[in-house]
Amino acid sequence: MNKYFLPISLSLVFLIVGIFTISDYGINWDAPIHMMRGQAFANFYLTGQKTYNLPTNYSPNIIKPGEIASRYYYIPVEDTKPIGPLPQRLLLKKEFDNVQKQRDGKLSYYQSEIWNGELWLRYDTPHLPLVDTLSAISNRLFWGKLGWFGDIESYQLVYILISSLGIFIVSLFTYEITHSFLASAVAGLSLGLFPIFFAESHINMKDPAQAVFFLGSIWAFWHWVRSRHLRWWGLFCLFVALALATKWNIVFLPLILIPWLILIKFKDWGKLGKLGILGGVGVIIFLIATWPAAWFNLGKLLEPFKYYFTIGTGINKLQPEGFTFFGFNFYPVIATLLQTPEIILLLGMLGVIWVIKERGGNLKIGYLLLVWLIMPALRVSLPGMNSYTGVRQIMEILPVMAILAGLGGSYLAKKVQNNITIIMIITIITVILLFPTIKLHPNQNAYFNVLLKTLPQDLQIKFNDWGLTYGNSYKQAVLWLNQNADENANIAHLQGSDYAISPLWLREDISISPYHFSGFDQKGEYILVLYNPLNTPTFAKRYPEKFLNPVHEIKAEGISLLSIYKNEQKFNKLDISKEKVLSNIIVQPKSEERGDFWEIRLDKDYRITRVLVENLSACDKTMIYSNELIFFIPSDQVDNDLDPARAFILNEKKDLGKGTVEYDFPAESASVIRIYPLNNQSCFGQGKIIKVYGIE
Repeated sequence: MNKYFLPISLSLVFLIVGIFTISDYGINWDAPIHMMRGQAFANFYLTGQKTYNLPTNYSPNIIKPGEIASRYYYIPVEDTKPIGPLPQRLLLKKEFDNVQKQRDGKLSYYQSEIWNGELWLRYDTPHLPLVDTLSAISNRLFWGKLGWFGDIESYQLVYILISSLGIFIVSLFTYEITHSFLASAVAGLSLGLFPIFFAESHINMKDPAQAVFFLGSIWAFWHWVRSRHLRWWGLFCLFVALALATKWNIVFLPLILIPWLILIKFKDWGKLGKLGILGGVGVIIFLIATWPAAWFNLGKLLEPFKYYFTIGTGINKLQPEGFTFFGFNFYPVIATLLQTPEIILLLGMLGVIWVIKERGGNLKIGYLLLVWLIMPALRVSLPGMNSYTGVRQIMEILPVMAILAGLGGSYLAKKVQNNITIIMIITIITVILLFPTIKLHPNQNAYFNVLLKTLPQDLQIKFNDWGLTYGNSYKQAVLWLNQNADENANIAHLQGSDYAISPLWLREDISISPYHFSGFDQKGEYILVLYNPLNTPTFAKRYPEKFLNPVHEIKAEGISLLSIYKNEQKFNKLDISKEKVLSNIIVQPKSEERGDFWEIRLDKDYRITRVLVENLSACDKTMIYSNELIFFIPSDQVDNDLDPARAFILNEKKDLGKGTVEYDFPAESASVIRIYPLNNQSCFGQGKIIKVYGIE
């Protein structure tokens, strides 16, 4: 059998399955901005124009630069001022369909004049746009021209195509190392059916692609070292350029290749240096060619260095706490182990044994694989480094885990040396890997192996962190709403991840807006909440979870990924009707090292729901977001130091008119409330606290 037959077959199967399942997946919360950016650059390449000559439209998905639509957890494209005026109800899909009817040809929802080429060419982000642009071109071809795929699915087709290339390379590379079709099959299956890789290949425009290009770089470099043929060096440079134009994990590649070259006693350093200079120039030319923003400002090429250094070494607010020991961060490594199927872990350990025993011949390929396995995990674990969402940030580790699993399968086959047994081994491995893929569909990125159950309960909860699905589950929630929501229903847009709710999926009569949130007024809007044990201390985040029972949940392995709430009285968990005005309150201005503050003392513990302030003139009563810092202190902690866990960010207020403002709270228990005004313009600093409401 030809060595290419099996890799091509596995790759094609992965591609076909990916295409047939593509509509089952949603998008991640970064996707809208990447699709709009890709469209702007694709339009610039194809037409030379910076604008589309389209009408602008209103949308929480398409906010204007500098605006903010989320009431908690904003995303990077949001900034400081609230979103501009909106109609009472936003029927985005209906409006977009009307725009489509007025035009010849199909238009992508994410071709936005608000975020056109004029903006992106001037203010582009440090993420390089290669995959964004390719997916936008795919959209214009397979949706706009041919109509073979839907508007969103045509973007995602590129993600699946690149991931299919990864299956081909990992399977072929493993065969070239072992000359074993069994090893080749196991490696291809291990990567293709690695749960997080399978799911993310449908929705993630960066991480699976950078893993594939990282894999291709190592594969091509290994071939160049073996043969010294320039075609392999050219392919190596191409993969490095593709990786850099996607995400900059590839900058750590020398930490893998140089130790390996030293171990194999590589001597042709002069030639490597000359080719490296030529290749480096070629890579820079490629980056400029694929990043139009750099054409007008070459200084843009320096921005990714600063950006990735900042997010790689800065303070990490997203990762669950409790995994740092002696400065080392063990969360990414443990998360990777827990998100890897047991069969891959077992075969991978056998593969390590193969490496130790065989060492991969005179080029010591085994050492290359081990360094490749260790370095990505080490770089995110060292003191001063940070990471989040586990294996997603070091996805370049998945191909080498698949290769080692393939080596383990080959090692096992040599022990049995029986064709029937080998076929049985492949069949068993395939079935074991298929089981979670089918069972969790389309939430494979929420997979954890049985090792999770061996951890203490509090750690199990932490690993199911809020970024687990990156918003993929929103589409499942929207499809449920389409079937079950009332006519003319409203969805409250509350957080940045809600951008993963594409209006293209909604029923035409369903409106989504940041202004649908009614809080205690309970006007019947739907609220979609991703599972988040970090418990963001804001009213809009805690209100539905404290006061309401969900009407539906999206679950995986019994774990809630997303809850749907309906904000009306019959779904109340806490009885708001028992709320009352609290008497005998004592309000005093005080001061300490933290700053000046107002202290409200109550006669006992209550669940605090509202505070009213009157006599306001100078403060800004119209801003929803005030971000005052509040501490709710129960009676048994009054004499203790302030507990950061009791802190609350006050960012929900209503102007009741006549100089009175109402601040809402999600039933936090306290007998003492401390309010630290943000500045001299604070409504608390300008006014007088007149009423406090609570529930006993």
